[in-house]
Amino acid sequence: MNEEIQRHYLETSIYTYAGAYKDFLLSLPDEIPSIGRWVCDQITHPSMYFTEPSPYLEGSYFGKFASYPKRRFKNEDELYITAVSMLAGILYLNGGAVGRKDVTKRITVSCRQASVLFSAILKAKGIPCRSRAGFMDFGDAGESYLEHWVNEYWDSGEGRWVLADVDGYYEYEVRFGYSQFDLPRRKFVTASEAWLGLRRHTLDKKLDVFTPDLLQGVCEYLFMDFHALMNNEIFYSYQPLYLRDGIQFLGEPELRELDELAELLREPDENRERIKEMWEHNEKLSVLTNNTQNIYEDVFR
Repeated sequence: MNEEIQRHYLETSIYTYAGAYKDFLLSLPDEIPSIGRWVCDQITHPSMYFTEPSPYLEGSYFGKFASYPKRRFKNEDELYITAVSMLAGILYLNGGAVGRKDVTKRITVSCRQASVLFSAILKAKGIPCRSRAGFMDFGDAGESYLEHWVNEYWDSGEGRWVLADVDGYYEYEVRFGYSQFDLPRRKFVTASEAWLGLRRHTLDKKLDVFTPDLLQGVCEYLFMDFHALMNNEIFYSYQPLYLRDGIQFLGEPELRELDELAELLREPDENRERIKEMWEHNEKLSVLTNNTQNIYEDVFR
């Protein structure tokens, strides 16, 4: 990887900027697995409060989910959008954030936030890192791939991007024979691969998305991955304005434009200049709106 790309993924966004917390991040361990475990130990996933509690997880990692304060939201994603806000929340809850925490001392956020926090730490430590949005196989047989954010960090010694997932525990993947901080590529389907597979009817994997329309859900992840690769790790509800009414209203020329974007994103380093050109000159793809803005626009039209 050339130096320009490395510099690009050392840059921070409003989401990964460490601000006054940079010295704190520098005080954390330097080994990737230790950093990954530290992130895992500071968060709990919202889904854990809406499913049957796992005695194993409660006993091994989190403590009793019933002890979670009733006054707190069971999903704090909107409270903790940036790394700075997450670090402030972690320190507020525990006054130091060192070691494993029970649920009362963790922020309750999902995979996008975990990915942003991990990126922020590695960037602060001088390790090129990027967040990626796509679909993860949480088992090991490739039976189903669920919406998910992960990270890629640059291992200069091995000269490769390493795939890592810091959103909770899978026993650090020991039961599968590999670490969740160095995952096999088959575990993760990028948004561009999913999009092109659906459009060309070649996708041989089952995708689980929360959006009723599968192509719409994959399209949302395509844009999140595009922005993340440009160091703009957007929140789930941020999408291009022209997609606010749904993908079913796009014509074939606009769909082919998304095909072109997806094709470029399959090899983001090799296609960096063309992706950057689309980012800088095609405002339709890079200028966003969110649900709240949509509401206000409708009211004051």
